[in-house]
Amino acid sequence: MRPSRTARHVGVLLVLLLCLTACSATSAKCRNNSCTVAVKTTETASVEILDHQMEFRDLVAGSVTVVYAGQPYYIPVGQTAGVGPLTVTVTSAEPGRAQLVIAADQHSGADAARGHR
Repeated sequence: MRPSRTARHVGVLLVLLLCLTACSATSAKCRNNSCTVAVKTTETASVEILDHQMEFRDLVAGSVTVVYAGQPYYIPVGQTAGVGPLTVTVTSAEPGRAQLVIAADQHSGADAARGHR
């Protein structure tokens, strides 16, 4: 007995939904004020790191675009950029995958005020 046409459509939709869910993942390992972040997505991934909401877009060979407070920051592999109150270093990037190190900027907020006496 063959499954009905509706059952096959439901099955196909479930597989597509699982793929969409599985095709986007972000993990972070944090210690003190620094996190190593692994991103896997073909779209945009949004995550909270060190109490700051960030998005990762355009994971391509050699660079990642990080969005903080609506402002995009293009960061090539091996480069470090100030992204809001954080510093972001892209350690690897290829289509759909990237690894970054995100740290609290040591020169922001109260620390900067103390350093400029």
